[in-house]
Amino acid sequence: MASTSLNESLSCVALGYVTYKDDHSLEDFHKMITQTSGNLWNQVISRCELSDRTVSTYRSAFSDKNGSMDPWISTSYRTAVQIVKSLKLTNLRDYKFAKVEKDRTNRAYLLKQMATSAIKGYSKEVMSKPGILAKLNADKVNIGDIMIIKNNSQIFNTIEELVENTDVTASKLKKAILENEKEFLTMERYRNLMVEAWKENEIYSVSLKQLDEKSENIPVKISNLPSSLSRTVKEREQDEFAAHISYLIRIAKDNGTNYKAFEDAVNKFVDIKPVVFTAQDRLLVYFDLKYEGKTSGSKVVKNYHIFTNFGTGNAIHFVPKGSKSASGEGGITVNYFYTLVKNFPKLKVFFQELADARIFHFEKACEENNLNSKQINKDLGSNSMYSGKYNSSLYLAKNYEDLANKMFNGKNAYGYLSQSNADLTANVQAFSEFFDSYTAYLSKTPGSMGKFLGIAKKSKIAMQGKISKIKKDIEKETKKKGFLTKEDKIKILDKYKTPFITEYKKSYALLCNAEFGFFFAKHQADVEEILKKQVLLSFYAAASGRGYIIFDGKKFSEDDIYEKNVAPPPFLKVGM
Repeated sequence: MASTSLNESLSCVALGYVTYKDDHSLEDFHKMITQTSGNLWNQVISRCELSDRTVSTYRSAFSDKNGSMDPWISTSYRTAVQIVKSLKLTNLRDYKFAKVEKDRTNRAYLLKQMATSAIKGYSKEVMSKPGILAKLNADKVNIGDIMIIKNNSQIFNTIEELVENTDVTASKLKKAILENEKEFLTMERYRNLMVEAWKENEIYSVSLKQLDEKSENIPVKISNLPSSLSRTVKEREQDEFAAHISYLIRIAKDNGTNYKAFEDAVNKFVDIKPVVFTAQDRLLVYFDLKYEGKTSGSKVVKNYHIFTNFGTGNAIHFVPKGSKSASGEGGITVNYFYTLVKNFPKLKVFFQELADARIFHFEKACEENNLNSKQINKDLGSNSMYSGKYNSSLYLAKNYEDLANKMFNGKNAYGYLSQSNADLTANVQAFSEFFDSYTAYLSKTPGSMGKFLGIAKKSKIAMQGKISKIKKDIEKETKKKGFLTKEDKIKILDKYKTPFITEYKKSYALLCNAEFGFFFAKHQADVEEILKKQVLLSFYAAASGRGYIIFDGKKFSEDDIYEKNVAPPPFLKVGM
């Protein structure tokens, strides 16, 4: 009885036989194996990648028993015919038929055993908890017993390169990962490449089972083959992109406090677009995360924008382009100006000058209204203009609001319009004058920032509505009587005696916006580089701290990248 290994070899021989024998038949195949083969054997075996290459080996193992054909001769021949039919193979001489056996020159061995070794080794190196990927057996990676491989397969060459890069000693692998000059083999990448190879008619994996001689029906099934090629390409690109993010995470951790190596890596990865800031208190910066696969040649570009709101905090958030979320992505938010000032001397000088100007204009407004500016700031603690905290950032809108509330003694900020409260009037007047003079200093066009006190839009609409009704009533009565006396007009106006309550809008955020506009105008050439550094710092914080980053609204850790899909690549199963 022949071994399982030789049975698989015979299946490859049968495929070689149907390749060279146009009028092939089971009887003729049986005769070639057991009796005479002539020159046909040399042609057949030339299509096979096997260690068992002499006809005598097969003749000894598969000779007739008690005058009956060995069942594996029938199984091998019928399987070969079914494979050609199921895979719709044409030009069979463009392929070779390889059995998985321990021989580094054997392509099926590389595609199964060496690929398994590479995936396991890489998973152990990059993952804190590799789980199933550290214990993979070769059948989990590729269930094929034999493989049909096209001559000069480009995808095989790609897999071979990845295996050679990855299936090395642990020390060499770690060094290569940190150098980031090569691509490596992951389970998902392997599967995606094998799917692509199947769809491009370059590589097929075949699982073999003995057939029932008494049945003409041959069970056959293709498994794990996605219906769309575009999906596999997308999977491959996402895998390469995620692997590169994982590399950034690892280099951040491995370099400790050495920010330079991480900075150099991310500089090639982040592409900042021209800065745009709005008429409100927001700045928008768009940027691309770009990665070009070294092996597959795929290009991955993900579009993001940076969202900031200086009205509530000097913070920066990463948001996918098109997202309406303003809450940031997964906590990769880092204090903005506070962090950057430590690395940019220019900013430190600028913010100190801005703090001095802020205090100068506030003190001037207070002095003109007989107020003590330092006494007003005293109860604000660290949020005081004088605390030094805002010598490294903008003064936030909420800080301006707290300052104003302190000045107005918690009363209605606009009560002075209708009350004879001298103190309240002086305080609000001082704040309004500070607003006017400070925004004039900050703005290219003095007065363009509006007024601190302004009638709310809904109040304006209500007032206009009341005036319109009065006009219509007068017109109506005039048309009816032809002429209205003074008394008639007073009578109409008496109908609208209800007190009109005017509401006013706040303009605290405009002060903060003016500060940033000033910053932008003074340092326009440096803004893009500064913001790019912030992207790097945020990535660095995420990588060296939490160990995860979020893209497309989904969080992943470096461990998730490799265990995402451990399903084997597609295969053809013949027999049950």
